[in-house]
Amino acid sequence: MLKVSFRKVGLVASAVTMLSFVGASADETPKPTDILFERPHIASVAPGTNLVYKFVRAPSNPKVMGEGFTDDITVTVESDGAPGKKNVRVQMYTGDRAREPEEITDMDGNPMLIVYLDNAVSHFRLLAGGDPTYLKGMFKRSLAQDAKIAPVKIDYKGQQVDGYRVSLKPYLNDPAKEKMGGFEGSTFTIALSDKIPGYFAKMVSDYTNTDKNAPSLEETTTLEGVGDVK
Repeated sequence: MLKVSFRKVGLVASAVTMLSFVGASADETPKPTDILFERPHIASVAPGTNLVYKFVRAPSNPKVMGEGFTDDITVTVESDGAPGKKNVRVQMYTGDRAREPEEITDMDGNPMLIVYLDNAVSHFRLLAGGDPTYLKGMFKRSLAQDAKIAPVKIDYKGQQVDGYRVSLKPYLNDPAKEKMGGFEGSTFTIALSDKIPGYFAKMVSDYTNTDKNAPSLEETTTLEGVGDVK
């Protein structure tokens, strides 16, 4: 897996620059780009809070795809920053798999979105090949033009809360899909709710091949306390 660098993730930075965001009123379903990029996901999270996400890598054929594993990713809201912002610490994995923690100042968005989007494109490239800049560009375009959003119910700590699921297949109609080894239909989904600390509940990357005999890979990142998403 590729190392994440939060200060150098072109996917999110470029997406925010290129997309034109329009907020939704309270009685409307928000635009995917609005709820993903424009909401202050961690602005109301108290300093000292740990948002612990369980990452599960589940390959259908470990001999071909590499071994699966389960580990934690922790976002710690360390202190208040500029007005409406937080200073956070991101720890990727634990034990021998642990990476150097990242300290990020003055954020109101949840950096788990950056982790997820960066991994989604990087891991798709490892399976399907392709130029990283091109793949990021197609992913950004799909987020802006093709992503779907639908209301869902999310089980969180024994209660059901209202939320949304954003889903997209950024490479399904790609002009270069014949070169993607059958992984062009890979699906990416994000379930989130403003009733959940940090918003993000469950994020799934489903790398399924059009050849039923080919191996597949599913990666799931779930906030501690989150159950079913329906």
